[in-house]
Amino acid sequence: MKTRWMAMLLLCALLAGIPGAQAAAKDNDVMYQGIITRRYETSYTVVYKEMDQSSAKLKYMNPGAKIEILAIYPDWVAIRYGTRGVGYVLRNRIDVTETVDPVNTPPYPVMPQAYYAVIDREVEVKADKKADSETLAVLTPGAKVALEGMEEGWARLIHKRQYGYIDTRDLSAIYPVASNEIAAENGEIITVFHSFFKDDPPRNNNLAVACSHISRVMQPGDVMNFNDTVSPFNSANGYQLAGVLVDGELKKNYGGGSCQVSSTLWDALMQLPGITVLLRKPHGDNAANYLPHGMDASSGTDDLNFIFRNDYDFPIRIEASTHDLCLFVAVYKESH
Repeated sequence: MKTRWMAMLLLCALLAGIPGAQAAAKDNDVMYQGIITRRYETSYTVVYKEMDQSSAKLKYMNPGAKIEILAIYPDWVAIRYGTRGVGYVLRNRIDVTETVDPVNTPPYPVMPQAYYAVIDREVEVKADKKADSETLAVLTPGAKVALEGMEEGWARLIHKRQYGYIDTRDLSAIYPVASNEIAAENGEIITVFHSFFKDDPPRNNNLAVACSHISRVMQPGDVMNFNDTVSPFNSANGYQLAGVLVDGELKKNYGGGSCQVSSTLWDALMQLPGITVLLRKPHGDNAANYLPHGMDASSGTDDLNFIFRNDYDFPIRIEASTHDLCLFVAVYKESH
């Protein structure tokens, strides 16, 4: 069950919004043990004072250096610096080696979502908790978004590799995601996730088509093979030609963009301990930039696929949809 580690992650997220709160971190606040990645053996990794590459540089670390991770963010991790201080390192510069308390901490890089909202008026997603900050996206009635938490009257959500914020006064209702999927009622949502995408009509079409194929009920023991479920990738199945990465080159293929659907689905399901992932591969070291670093699941070819099994003793129902350049996945608990 995810109850305890969701509560812990919510507390960490709340502390993250309080200046200086993480500087008082104690030993039991360490979530993960890790190392500075060895993928870049010839370069140092910078520890920054803030989550900003223009901020002060606190330290340069060698590949393989051990770190203690206190919190994770869409593109950064907070690590212990010195005895009681905190520094920040880009997520693509670290490797996690151990979860300190697996009972109370989700497996890396899961970012639990505690709430969701259904938009019923036009709202703006802001880059900061200020009405005059940059607008990252505009949502219209019918859009759905996952919410990680609340800060100072703002709902916090993931927008690609950063946080975005919606004024809670613009949300008529905020719904909780079940914190205990075992005890959840029939029909209750037990996990959610979303991702934003650029306006590219053929690719947008492909996302919607793939979403329609994965929306279904899965009985206990059922396995979903993503490629088999959403294919064939051809015009007869509703797909259009859109950009896709092939051997590092951008080409056009039918179904281009379907990886964003498999990735968003993986991010939702990884919050559920009763889902067993049988196959998942990322897009590469820097992963897909429409999600937090490392939180993608590639698909579309024989060797790139996402396969998982429902190991709960109850059925689950997956609903996936797109609206306003936002792809939303929700998983419901169903009765037998």
